[in-house]
Amino acid sequence: MDKRNFTFEIPNLNIRFGGLARVRLPLPGGIYLGGGKLIVGSLATVALGFIASMFVLISAGDQEITFPMTGASYEAPSKIGSPVVDAEFPSDRSQTLQINLPAGLRVEEISFKNISLGKDGLTNAFQINGTSTTDRLTIDDLIIRNSEFPTMDFANSSIYLVNATSGVVTAGHTFEPTMGTSTDIVVGSGRGAVSYIAEDMVVDRILLFQSTTGGDVIIDKGILDGVKAWAGAFDADWLDIGTLTLENLRVGNDGNINDADLVINSTVTVNTMNDGVVEEPVYIR
Repeated sequence: MDKRNFTFEIPNLNIRFGGLARVRLPLPGGIYLGGGKLIVGSLATVALGFIASMFVLISAGDQEITFPMTGASYEAPSKIGSPVVDAEFPSDRSQTLQINLPAGLRVEEISFKNISLGKDGLTNAFQINGTSTTDRLTIDDLIIRNSEFPTMDFANSSIYLVNATSGVVTAGHTFEPTMGTSTDIVVGSGRGAVSYIAEDMVVDRILLFQSTTGGDVIIDKGILDGVKAWAGAFDADWLDIGTLTLENLRVGNDGNINDADLVINSTVTVNTMNDGVVEEPVYIR
């Protein structure tokens, strides 16, 4: 009886994925049957498909962070973010939205609409800061409306006109600015300017920081519309503002009208102040 030897030879394919370990995969090149070779293309196709799937899975793990995704810091004018870890909660996944604004940047609009803020343990739920008397966020119009904060504080700034309408209700307020000769900021051209607009979000906090020295950041409009925090303050420092508008606003952290929760400090210089604020025992919870 004629006996034939059947020999199967399966070559190997070595692959390295970036910095990952080398993967060694069998790649069928053919089956040897008594000296005759039969090419099995379908098996090779399956192996290549498996390799392609691994590439897809690896790529999915490095998803690009784009504005306004939370847990990220954005270096303006870029809309691509970098992950952040909150110093107060290093073991928690961050829900902070931070924009760093370098000196000399021009911004047409920074707008936040229908945003819910707050987390236990936060000092500030919304913070907007320049760096010094010579490096400020210079804003034509800053409008805060239909919003709620436990406390609000403005310091180390210059405001040409403050309009606080009768729709502003607070559990105590103190407006003690230094009356002076602030400049009426006018920003008309949007050429070469970037905008950051976020709507309908739930965020722990929002941080707007001037990130470098050597000049001001120029902003046409800053708008907070329907931004509501149950924990954490609104804090503003080192700003130059043409017109600050406060309307349909609720501020209060204890319901005590003898304890000022809305404050414009004496370190703020103001040309014209329209104070229509109504004091009531507001308690933001």
